Amino acid sequence: MSLKRLLCSISAAALSFGTAHAATTTLNGGGSSLAAPTYIALFKLYTASHPTILFSYEAVGSGGGQKAFLNNDITQFEGANDPAGTLNYGTIVGTSVTLGASDAALSTSQLTNPATGSYAESSVDGPLIQIPTIGTPITIAYNESKETGTLTLTDTQVCGVLSGKITDWHSLVSTIPAATTIEVAYRSDSSGTTYLLTQHLNKVCTSANSKFPVLPVPVTKYFYSATAANNPVFPTTPPTNFTGESGSANVAKQEVATANSLSYLSPDYTSIAPKSLNTTTLKVASLVNATNGVAYQPTVANTETGLANAGAGSTNPTPPATKTLAQDPLNWVPLIPVTKSGYPIVGYTTFELSSCYANKTIGSTLISFLNTAYLNSTYTTTITNNGFAPLTNTAAAPFATKIGSIFLSNTSGYNLNIDNTTLCASFKGR
Repeated sequence: MSLKRLLCSISAAALSFGTAHAATTTLNGGGSSLAAPTYIALFKLYTASHPTILFSYEAVGSGGGQKAFLNNDITQFEGANDPAGTLNYGTIVGTSVTLGASDAALSTSQLTNPATGSYAESSVDGPLIQIPTIGTPITIAYNESKETGTLTLTDTQVCGVLSGKITDWHSLVSTIPAATTIEVAYRSDSSGTTYLLTQHLNKVCTSANSKFPVLPVPVTKYFYSATAANNPVFPTTPPTNFTGESGSANVAKQEVATANSLSYLSPDYTSIAPKSLNTTTLKVASLVNATNGVAYQPTVANTETGLANAGAGSTNPTPPATKTLAQDPLNWVPLIPVTKSGYPIVGYTTFELSSCYANKTIGSTLISFLNTAYLNSTYTTTITNNGFAPLTNTAAAPFATKIGSIFLSNTSGYNLNIDNTTLCASFKGR
């Protein structure tokens, strides 16, 4: 057992001793750093009215969250990058991973191939559940003091900057002196933020408007990796004006500290979401939607418009219509590479869950928490304050309804709901 795990166990024991016989249940989760501040805020809301329920959350990035959940490997939650001390929440108790959080949809290989970190626990937990939780824009955030208005970028400019073809701020804003280098910060870890960005880059970047070494740009969680199996955007070292950081918080920190910088981030680390606890002074660019020629800020309203107007190449626009389709977790996440209207780079964050839990309090808590997070106005206001789109306020509202009837209750009659007695008779549960 590592020192961190030992200290966590001691802390949990001390907490249990001090709560005067109040038995508590802890749900261990982690993954997405994009949505970490929002998830933690929602967990705090829930535990405030459910004092015997505790959550832990480790912002190890989407890839780390998937790996931890798929293999029920709690050690993946150790060593999360959290420079401000705000993205890792609670105390890990026990060795079971309750949920994974990711902004990247699971792949077929992750569900079928143990060599790539697939759902190794399926024989114990039952079928995997993957469901969207909130909608998000991917912002192009920047720290450039000489840009006093609102930076507006086209796809050609975004592709140029993020590939290293455009390196001078003067090329974007004529009033900025020439030879002012654009300092690009990117995610160096396995990132769902990168995944949602590359979905868009895959469709809009070409050899004419970019210098990406691989075209079409791979849809991937890795912006840079020397390991070919990771299918990175840059399989060799990125341009010299690029700096990699692990986790959204570290990218934001790097950008705030670096003049003339630009990055891709979720809204809660930028000035577009001033009520977020993790907001910074970073401004965000308006992006021109190539379909209608209109420039959009990544506001909640414009994000919802984008989600409601999925463009060419989008998949899973509606929830599965039959039990057979509903049993496939790959059918539950809308993927939107471009939009016909609204902000052009949008997507959804997800939870990965088990069908069966050995501790039935965990299963009933997940059902209660998700029902509340989807529908309670205090929770949805928290989501919008962080710059995200509540699921029930987006084009994915039918998904929320179906999730409720299929996974959170059994009004569908499919017997696929969490801890369904018929389904889980064959599984011990994690």
